[in-house]
Amino acid sequence: MRNCLKFAAVAFGLAVSVAASAQVAFNVIAVPQSPANSFTAINNSSQVVANGDKQTSGDVAVWSRTTGFEDLGLSGANAAAAAMNDSGEVVGAGNPEGSGAVQAFVFGPGTGVQWLGSLGGGLSAASGVNESGTVVGLSYTAAKTQHAFLWTPESGMEDLTPQLQSIGGATAVGVNSANEVAGYYFSNGDRNPVAFLWTAAGGLQNLAPAGAIALGINDAGTIVGQAPNARGFKHACAWSSTGQMTDLGTLGGATSSALAINNRGWIVGTSLTSSKKGLLRGFLWTPSAGMQDLATLAGVSKQLQPYSLQVNDYGVIAVSTNKGISLYSPLMRVALTSSANPSKVAQPVTFTATVGSIAGAPQDGEAVTFKIAGQVVGSATLVNGVAQFTTAAIPKGAHIVSAEYAGDANYLASPYTALHQVVNP
Repeated sequence: MRNCLKFAAVAFGLAVSVAASAQVAFNVIAVPQSPANSFTAINNSSQVVANGDKQTSGDVAVWSRTTGFEDLGLSGANAAAAAMNDSGEVVGAGNPEGSGAVQAFVFGPGTGVQWLGSLGGGLSAASGVNESGTVVGLSYTAAKTQHAFLWTPESGMEDLTPQLQSIGGATAVGVNSANEVAGYYFSNGDRNPVAFLWTAAGGLQNLAPAGAIALGINDAGTIVGQAPNARGFKHACAWSSTGQMTDLGTLGGATSSALAINNRGWIVGTSLTSSKKGLLRGFLWTPSAGMQDLATLAGVSKQLQPYSLQVNDYGVIAVSTNKGISLYSPLMRVALTSSANPSKVAQPVTFTATVGSIAGAPQDGEAVTFKIAGQVVGSATLVNGVAQFTTAAIPKGAHIVSAEYAGDANYLASPYTALHQVVNP
């Protein structure tokens, strides 16, 4: 086992300044030389999984703006990752060295890789992990049927669908902090999938309607996926913790699919539009605004074809397309006001900076720097998106005062924001 992440290369993403527009809500950060049309994942530090990356010699790497690429150094070959938690644990499937069978793995910084085995059939693959290190996925049984599993470091692998005998089998796709599991299966002898929620207390619970699949779950127990509507078209949908389903609609086309949900209820996925070209678009659905075209929100080409999307709790979206992987980071804008303008020499003036985005304000305690005529005169920390700085040392005349949000692991520093302060004798 490897004991730590192997540092392979440092390559910083290109932060693309999008054109000013009332509709553009994200900065676009390209993951350099990242693979096209691959699965990706993101955690709350905006670390991103790059499968088959071009920067290292390995199959799976983790990338961030601050450290670049870090190769997981998995033994064997043909590994691919599907999910990552905030501790940096990565799960997926690969071929252990010396083995011909694909097997689920969990990789932890400082602990290396652990191959999880199977339910008796040799083959397994992990697709979800929560913050406590619980892993879910699929595995073959000794009877060569595909079952959903839940694995914990303490108890090993548990079969969640022991009653299934069909070839189509079952797949667990996500697990939340309460170890509630979402997925789908094919009933014995049935070709239509059934979306499910599994809990330790209630076991396997079917989600209506027939033909639906579940693809993600958040800590509130909301499940997202795809379900047929009354006309038979498959639409992105969400099930509440009580099982009530909401059709999320489309971007104008016949079909859509919800791929992931975060803990603020943001949902990302793909949809056809009314365009006759039949091209998929990425979408962002929020409780306040409904479904929106992600290409429009990010100011990117609508010819990009999304393949995999995930969203973290800070509203940063990892998008894999036919051109590689990018992060869509909510664009932080700063509004700056003065308590007295014009003011007089030696008069205290309070400058108030309000920082916000489509995802709301940054975390409390983050820094805003205030400058007068390009020189730093002070800083303040944010509380509910507001930072204030007071000074009585502004000389007579007209001055350009600016406020700049410093940024963090999820958000870029704010664009330059300024006002003209006039100081009279």
